[in-house]
Amino acid sequence: MDIVERNGSFFIKLYKDESLFESLEEFASRHEQTFGTLNGIGALKDCELGFYHLDRKEYDRKVFPHEAELLSLVGNLSFLKEKPFFHIHTILGASDFSTYGGHLFKATVAVTAEIIFRPLSLSVNREHDDEIGLNLLNLKGCGH
Repeated sequence: MDIVERNGSFFIKLYKDESLFESLEEFASRHEQTFGTLNGIGALKDCELGFYHLDRKEYDRKVFPHEAELLSLVGNLSFLKEKPFFHIHTILGASDFSTYGGHLFKATVAVTAEIIFRPLSLSVNREHDDEIGLNLLNLKGCGH
């Protein structure tokens, strides 16, 4: 992983076979980041995607082992149980030029991942919402 900070943003380059989430969590800890947004492009493999069903309060999950173009990666950083937590959604492109996407649970870099992280000067935790069934951002007391 290579990281460059400029103008308040971080430019992160991940290398082939790096774990996307482990690398991002390492970045957040090393650079003491507590909240922010990210987006990226590149190529991934061994992706586990999910689609959340509110009526059942559970995800359908599917693993895509093949390499795919990372067409769009968007998400945010917050904290869950005192650890950095990246909530990421993605759109991936297959070799037949079809696309698929969803909530990203895990992924390995297939070629490279080029990510821009924009920190925000907040510290935000996630708390479980019983009605929704997920750990959602708690923005109370964060200021305006």
